Amino acid sequence: MLDTTPSNLYQEVQAAERFRDSHLTHYRDLVGEYVGPAGPSGDRDNLTPDNHVYEYLSLTIPRLIHDNPRVEVYTRRPVSQDAAAKALKHGLNRWIRDTDLRGTLIRIAYDMLLSFGATITTQQPSRMYDPRSDFQSYWPQCYRIAPKRLIIDPLAVSFPQARFTGHMWIRDKEDLLEEAKTSPGWNLDVVNRLTADTGTEDYYDRRDSRDTPTRNEVVGYEIWVPEIELDESPGAEEGFHGTIYTLTVGQAGSGDGEGEADYIRDPRPYYGPKTGPYSFYGAYYVPDSSYPLSPIMASLGQADELNAHVVSAARSAAQYKRLILVDSKSKKLMQDVKSQPDNFVVPVEGLDRDRVIPIELGGITNQQVNYIQMARERLDRNSGIHDVMRGNISGNATATEVATADASSSIRIDHLKRQFAKATEMMMGRAAWYLWNDERVFFPLGAESAQELGMGEPFFQGGGQPPESFDDIELEVDSYSMERTNEAMQQRRAMETLQIVSNVASAMPQAPYVDWERLLKQVGDSLNMPDMANLIDRQALNQMQQQSAMAEQMSAMSDQAAAETGGM
Repeated sequence: MLDTTPSNLYQEVQAAERFRDSHLTHYRDLVGEYVGPAGPSGDRDNLTPDNHVYEYLSLTIPRLIHDNPRVEVYTRRPVSQDAAAKALKHGLNRWIRDTDLRGTLIRIAYDMLLSFGATITTQQPSRMYDPRSDFQSYWPQCYRIAPKRLIIDPLAVSFPQARFTGHMWIRDKEDLLEEAKTSPGWNLDVVNRLTADTGTEDYYDRRDSRDTPTRNEVVGYEIWVPEIELDESPGAEEGFHGTIYTLTVGQAGSGDGEGEADYIRDPRPYYGPKTGPYSFYGAYYVPDSSYPLSPIMASLGQADELNAHVVSAARSAAQYKRLILVDSKSKKLMQDVKSQPDNFVVPVEGLDRDRVIPIELGGITNQQVNYIQMARERLDRNSGIHDVMRGNISGNATATEVATADASSSIRIDHLKRQFAKATEMMMGRAAWYLWNDERVFFPLGAESAQELGMGEPFFQGGGQPPESFDDIELEVDSYSMERTNEAMQQRRAMETLQIVSNVASAMPQAPYVDWERLLKQVGDSLNMPDMANLIDRQALNQMQQQSAMAEQMSAMSDQAAAETGGM
């Protein structure tokens, strides 16, 4: 079991910070290249003519997140939980819009492509209700964690296997004192002994021109240890998993410069999903490491090489000179050549052709141009960025070449979209856990849900099911809801879907022996529309078939009765 004494846990945190910082060595350089030499704290002398970081982000971010996601909720117990799953779907989609999850996801997308992204999901009072009212509604909230504030077990070979995770926070000491006086569990003596502004230099980078007066702030750490359950914990059956430790350093009178580590708050059971409060976003898996590889970091060396050669070529171009050598004895000829405008013919009688010699010094060589082109093609090939994505098609490439380049890039972008969508599903799964289990959750769903559910003013109420039943819930993010879709492609798919569904729906009653649902799913997967099979209501179709069969039977009975009456 992990040793969670204050001194040992702080040593674990320090080791985690050193390991994290080794993965963020060039993080500041990437941000500086992204904003450019004219941006905040930009170095105008350190030019990067080919801003690969900006180009990659500007072309990739809209493909990852362009709008708020939409969620579908399923259950492995469709008989007993179908209604609850539908209610959770409407509650989640309403919560996504009300909390503007898109803004958080955009910032996380930048983090993921530059290094790695992380969020924390907490339960807090809803902003939709007056906090002074007798009924205090709660709902989940997701916050971005800056990469340099994240804490992960450095010995973990993957994020889910970390024995502890956490983050660093910074607060005003006076605010912390006021909360410690009124809220139970805080260690007021430790708060009083804290030395303000100790450790803040690890969070505020003073190199980026953000020098401010002292704010009397203190630094702390929230660490979640899943393997430790306190004796006073209500237990997993009540929704409590693991323990939260709140650690701080910088106590006055400890005798050393940094201060002594101690718990600023009593360890407390964590109320939330068993996967913990933190969600992690990464692009490419690195074997036996909890930190992923970002696509920009992987191609940084090639981008630096390209910029170095472009800067060298620019320097050569700036040194280019065109001179005209003349005989020093002919002063008049020198003055005529110097004073005449461009392309003016100066007639000189008896001129020796060697007395006027034009020469060129400096300039870009063919070797420089060829190597720059080769370096740019190599960077494009490894990063997946090409002229089709940029919207630059010269017309020299064939349609097959353009399609091949677009397909190659789509594979990489599709992987990034799937990684981002999967991590978003995990994050929203944590939010859904609170919506499902916490009876304090209560908010209106809106007109769209009212129309679909057939209710006047539907409200979402949490806590309607026992905690363990949430394990049967499955979430799926519609990836097309987040990305920016091509209008022409979207229209074409809509028309294809309409035609396919119409044809299949009319053929289903005549061929009941065909597995139409499986066929529609296969066709939908090929068109990147996995929900195509759900567009046909099989229950309504069965009812229609039954009614049609009953009508035919009644018609046959009526005809038989008429025939018998006529025969008599």
